[in-house]
Amino acid sequence: MKTETSLQWKLVKYLLAFVIALLALLWLFQVVFLDSFYQRFKIEGIEKIGNTLAANLESDKLPDIVAQQARQNDACIRVLYGIFQIQTTNTMGCQIYNLNDSDIAQYVAKAEANGGSYLDIQSEKVISELPNGNLLFSNKQGSRNLIYFKVVEGRRNQKDIIMVNTHISPVNATTETLRTQLGYISMIVIVASVGLAFLMSRRIVKPIVNINQSARQMAEGNYDIVFTGKGYKEITQLNDTMNHTTRKLKEVDQMRRDLIANVSHDLRTPLTMISGYGEMMRDLPGENTPENVQVIIDEAHRLSNLVNDLLDLSKLQENKIELHAQHFDLTQLIETVLHRYEKFMTQDGFDIQFEHQESVWVNADPDRLGQVLYNFINNAINYSLEDKRILIRQSIDGTRVRVEVEDHGEGISEDKLSYIWDRYYKVDKTHKRSSAGSGIGLAIVREILELHHAQYGVKSEFGQGSVFWFELPIVPERES
Repeated sequence: MKTETSLQWKLVKYLLAFVIALLALLWLFQVVFLDSFYQRFKIEGIEKIGNTLAANLESDKLPDIVAQQARQNDACIRVLYGIFQIQTTNTMGCQIYNLNDSDIAQYVAKAEANGGSYLDIQSEKVISELPNGNLLFSNKQGSRNLIYFKVVEGRRNQKDIIMVNTHISPVNATTETLRTQLGYISMIVIVASVGLAFLMSRRIVKPIVNINQSARQMAEGNYDIVFTGKGYKEITQLNDTMNHTTRKLKEVDQMRRDLIANVSHDLRTPLTMISGYGEMMRDLPGENTPENVQVIIDEAHRLSNLVNDLLDLSKLQENKIELHAQHFDLTQLIETVLHRYEKFMTQDGFDIQFEHQESVWVNADPDRLGQVLYNFINNAINYSLEDKRILIRQSIDGTRVRVEVEDHGEGISEDKLSYIWDRYYKVDKTHKRSSAGSGIGLAIVREILELHHAQYGVKSEFGQGSVFWFELPIVPERES
């Protein structure tokens, strides 16, 4: 398996490569190409002189301009226009002063053939005297002479001639000096950049390493870990994200633990009763009564309802349940549901009233909406105290119908209202076996109503009871 390079080493390598690239460019421009750049600079300078003088041939200040250009550019200048001639003071080594008419004519011909200007680059000669008295002419190492001719058509078809002469000094000594200096500079910069790269990479990588270590602890189940890395904006944002993730995972883990504990309790209780009543009926012939059989049947139904509710909640949360919406009479559905609660009304003393003025039609899934009503009513029955009055109210507000289920139980404090839609959430945090329902009814209600895009909620005050409600749009009554 290939070993991945650490971020720290990658940062060091990238910074070092960047520094080496910069040094390479510096060496190329200051050492390798220095002579070429210098020659190009001198050529551009001499051509600029020629263009400046050509533009001022008719000026009365031409002599001053010639002197100024010669002084600024360290050049010899000679201008022939008409019968006049302007030249700078003779300087040793300026070859344009030694050109005869034949030489000038040759240069003029070359300039005209080249579009009006011509540049001649010559190696300078060194004259030395031998012991026998003879003169020796040799090339001066690296030194070059530039002779520039520019021919301008003057007035009356005359040819004005501009001659400029300068030389290029050898840069060998300069190159050697720069090479030595750049060698020392390169070593210093490389060493400093390596040190700086390690320092920067440590400061950048250290917060990431700390986050990684904390994330490993979180992955092992330690949700109390706090991510504290800092140093720059992205790390701070990552810390906030990881801390938020940790809190959410801790909540999910606690919900998982509560779910396992509560489901285990709800499974164990009916199983214990079924087992106990079954053994009692087996061992005691006199206990084989319809009442005891009904207890076993009721507990079996409770187990079935619990499993069905768990499956429904799972499917709803995973969007695996499709709504079968249709036009139906919501008022009639409420009356049908209430008819099934006559047992509680007669045997347990509950007084369940339904207030409405007229029948209302909606477009929804009647089976799922029936689940909502069952859960709201079961919740009201479970938490009713001595006052067993339960009021179901249907009201119309414009184009919407509102259904409320009101009980007169212990109520819910304001700080706990937002949690009651969580599965197995108990206001007093103690799990008690309810007379109906599975403990996850309101979680199912939330999922069903959100699938219907319905508005829903609860109004409650501690000690004053609760009102659970939902709203749906009204649709026209379907003609029979």
